[in-house]
Amino acid sequence: MLNSRVVSRVPTASTGRSVRGVNLRPTTNTSSVRLVAASAALGDALAAVPPEALAAGAVTLAGLLGLVYTQMNPAAPGEEEAAAVVGAGAGVEAEAEAMPPPPRENAVLVLGATGRLGRRVVAKLLASGRTVVAASRSLDKARDVLLGSGEGKMGLAEGRQAGGRPGILFLEEFDITSADSLKRSGLWSGVSQVVLTVGTVFGPLPDGGFGVIGGMSSEVVEAQGISTLMSVLPELLPKKTERTSRVVLPMRTAEDLAVWNKLDDVIMGGASDSGLEPISDAERAQMGCAGAVWRGTLITEGGGFCGTRTNKLGLDLSGSDGIHMRVLGDGQTFKMNIKTIDQEDTPESTYQTTFDTVAGQWTDVYLPWHNFVAVQRAQSDPEGVPLDPSRISKLGLVLSRFEFNKAPNPDYKPGPFALLLADGISAYTDVRPQVVMISSAGVERNAIIGDDEVKRMQDIPIVQLNPNGTLNHKYTAEIAVRSSGYPYSVVRSTGMIDSMEGGPYLPDADQGDVIIGQISREEVAECMAMAANMPESAYKTFELRRNEGPESKGKRAAVRRDFQRLFLKLSQDKYRWRVGLQPMPKAVPPPPPVTDERRAQIVAQVAVIRGQAPPAAPAPGDGANGSAAIAEKKEPVGAKA
Repeated sequence: MLNSRVVSRVPTASTGRSVRGVNLRPTTNTSSVRLVAASAALGDALAAVPPEALAAGAVTLAGLLGLVYTQMNPAAPGEEEAAAVVGAGAGVEAEAEAMPPPPRENAVLVLGATGRLGRRVVAKLLASGRTVVAASRSLDKARDVLLGSGEGKMGLAEGRQAGGRPGILFLEEFDITSADSLKRSGLWSGVSQVVLTVGTVFGPLPDGGFGVIGGMSSEVVEAQGISTLMSVLPELLPKKTERTSRVVLPMRTAEDLAVWNKLDDVIMGGASDSGLEPISDAERAQMGCAGAVWRGTLITEGGGFCGTRTNKLGLDLSGSDGIHMRVLGDGQTFKMNIKTIDQEDTPESTYQTTFDTVAGQWTDVYLPWHNFVAVQRAQSDPEGVPLDPSRISKLGLVLSRFEFNKAPNPDYKPGPFALLLADGISAYTDVRPQVVMISSAGVERNAIIGDDEVKRMQDIPIVQLNPNGTLNHKYTAEIAVRSSGYPYSVVRSTGMIDSMEGGPYLPDADQGDVIIGQISREEVAECMAMAANMPESAYKTFELRRNEGPESKGKRAAVRRDFQRLFLKLSQDKYRWRVGLQPMPKAVPPPPPVTDERRAQIVAQVAVIRGQAPPAAPAPGDGANGSAAIAEKKEPVGAKA
């Protein structure tokens, strides 16, 4: 059977372009006109064939080849069918050029890819352009859920996505309960990150009830399975815990500095003056490397700024996270400007940020792209789009008595100044989470409560019920992830539902396990995909819910900028106590199961929360966390995400 992914490079007579299909090499006396007609015919035929038919392989392809052969070799009436068959047979076997397999590199391995959350995470990562290895306990189920169509199925394509959509998909089989399965080398080929969406496997039981299937409880899947994974991960996935940097604009020699130009306030009638020059031999010996010094005199009368800017550079720094400079200053606050290709014809339009120096001390300055503010005519532009690092035209340095919007720069001094730059200007790439894990709100407060039965009865329903110790087992898995030494992001979802009614919503997050609420799986999946792609989420554990306030509900969908801001507001776990949060509590054993009577009381609380029963006096601490899971068997607590 011929692989249906084939490509041709049939040049047209006038342009030399190619059309998709099979490489056809006609023999003698084939005219340009027939070749053009054949190319056009094949293009029209392919456009008319549904993707499902193309995926069927050689049968469809053979028919198309017959069409091409007929166009190129007109046969006498009655001979057309035979000519098509001959052309198809020869072309398929002898002339087909198979498309190379898609690359499997810098991939995200999603464990639990067929779960209701996992399948959505796979789709979100693909949509962001990532290569995804979707792993589940059954390849048949993966093909059905991820590649199939219909309710609850994703309609994805194995390999490159159909219709020119971004992303590349690979399918793998794994068993979270087996170390040998987890250590299979083929599973980790090309993988740089792993997303954990595994959880308790619920479903119908042989006796007609509903419960844990195949012993795949939270204790087995999460507490034991994730802990096992983290213990063997160093054998499978190299750690990437260091920020990297590369020089993109050297500033070591006079030739390097020839691309820089003065841009002092004399252009506005001022008297300031500055210039760039290579550092002296003495400074080079002190620094231990080459570099440049920007020296000048800032005069505030009639102006008040010194500047230097490059010629057009045409830099594409889209693979980096920002600008890095190693500088020695005099304690003043400087600015960096970036002008994009789109701003070249707008003289007073740029992107700008500030950076501080320490007098007499070398400092590594890191300026992430989101620090750069769109500026028009010396005023910040609230409507400005985020900086596109793939379209950088010019870079500049500024020392000014002003910050943004004519606000005074509190750290400037008129008179002489000097700024030394080691090597030049670099682009840096930051650490991203290599492990992104879904957990649950309530795990931390559950660990703090421990065996205090009175406090447990006063908390939210999911903590009161804690079926099969699920919150304890999830917390054990969290500890394994945080203790691994890998960069991570732990997303603690509040009550997960499928509804987006009333939306879209903006996300809301906090730490310390104090918030309650709900959020759809679609929204959680978006957050997890963003967390995997953004360094701002690294080393953070946080609770996530949708913001249902009037400023959010139904206004607009969350975009990358919203998630970036959300992650930036959160503290890294190792600094929790520096921002008023308690350190993470220790793990504790699960509490005894609740009685049937107590369970009925908890379910009644949930019904009140959901407006499904006459109002009654709620117990202290009632909340919505887990309410859907407790009240509906279709959404069991701790169900596979």
